[in-house]
Amino acid sequence: MNFICLGMDVAYSKDDEMEFSSDESDLEQEDDTGFEGVSRKASQWSQSSINRSLNSTGIHNLPPELIFEILGYINVKTLMSVVRFVSRYFSDLLNSPEFWEMRLAGCLTCPDDLDGLKVSDSELQQMHLVGLPQAVYEMESAKSLQHNSSVKKYTMSTNHYGDVHCVKILSNPAKQIAVSGSRDKTICVYDLDCIDSQEKCIINTNTDHNGWIWTLDQEDGQSSKIASGSWDSYIHFYDIGRGGLEKISDLSVHSAILCTRFEKNCLLYGTYSKFVAGYDTRSGNVAFKLKNHTKPVLSVAASPNYIWSSGEDNALVCHDRRMNKLFKRMRMERISSSIKFIEPYLWVAGYDGFIKCFNQDMKTLKKYDTGHRQPIMDMSHNMGATVTACKDGVVKLFSPNISPVLWNSFTLDNSASCVDYKDGTLMVGCCASSVLFWKNVNLE
Repeated sequence: MNFICLGMDVAYSKDDEMEFSSDESDLEQEDDTGFEGVSRKASQWSQSSINRSLNSTGIHNLPPELIFEILGYINVKTLMSVVRFVSRYFSDLLNSPEFWEMRLAGCLTCPDDLDGLKVSDSELQQMHLVGLPQAVYEMESAKSLQHNSSVKKYTMSTNHYGDVHCVKILSNPAKQIAVSGSRDKTICVYDLDCIDSQEKCIINTNTDHNGWIWTLDQEDGQSSKIASGSWDSYIHFYDIGRGGLEKISDLSVHSAILCTRFEKNCLLYGTYSKFVAGYDTRSGNVAFKLKNHTKPVLSVAASPNYIWSSGEDNALVCHDRRMNKLFKRMRMERISSSIKFIEPYLWVAGYDGFIKCFNQDMKTLKKYDTGHRQPIMDMSHNMGATVTACKDGVVKLFSPNISPVLWNSFTLDNSASCVDYKDGTLMVGCCASSVLFWKNVNLE
């Protein structure tokens, strides 16, 4: 899902999807103070321009703290699509960072810590840039999965007959689509709007590959293009705009493809032959090859300035794209099975059961024990949640900040091999050919 900027105009389609248009003037803000002083700011609203526009009677005359409390029970979509247009007062209120910072603090409150957890200054700054309302929406959607009484589990057990190695929930303006790849050499496409019916949910099965499918990714996280990588040494590019897989092109790599990162017009991929390469989808040429590992490459992540990769050699490598040279190489205690970069941090999960957080210069900022006692096989991380899939058959859902809180655990009958989370839906692939989904049935 695309993030928004603070104070954006919002419109909703018939499918209740969020569309935004930005106003750069709304990004101006005071010094970033994190959550410190948010309550104090709220109490000072009697002197603000909002309170100067209050009516003498009605809800507008209530103390701001009470109005904050009332609006806290209304979901983000309703606030931005309905409440914001009730009056100038509510429009100003919902365009204010104070309201959203207080609500964000509520998302990160830990039951065992009355003070709640704090996000870092860097994280809060990034949330301001991408839009506090969207950050709150993403986090509240993920946190809703902690309430087991309203979370429903869906099992797709007839679509694959081999271990499922990769799953992906796609951003699609028309409908919610997900894909899975397996050792049975097939890709399955799911319409999550029909998830209650297994027959209707599985809308397409593709058998273009002649080997185990290890990786699936969506271009830039929002395009209709996806890429699949397989043990058959081929990468296939598809357009999924109409719900099915329409093949666009393919690339022969001459080595098994183990991981991908699909940027805008560029596919990064790691191989069994120990190298990371970049393929320009516009020219159809391989732009570069990096051989910084001594064993197969298992995961790859990227920013505009850096490319990170991890391999079976226990190495975590950072390549500087600007200088086109190796920036740093770290030897980890165990294999790092999954790495993700979400501004401003690099997140690493591995066989030691820990999640590690680095800045872009590869300085370790945090090492967190997830409680897994077997290898973490895959990790999903975005603005909403951090999710880990473990060989012991346990999937754990955490808050996405640098000091994560465990929101929920899901126990499977078999080992979990891959995981993805997006927009209130958790998707897990198993070593017993099943694909599982969890959704909050009460989530609007």
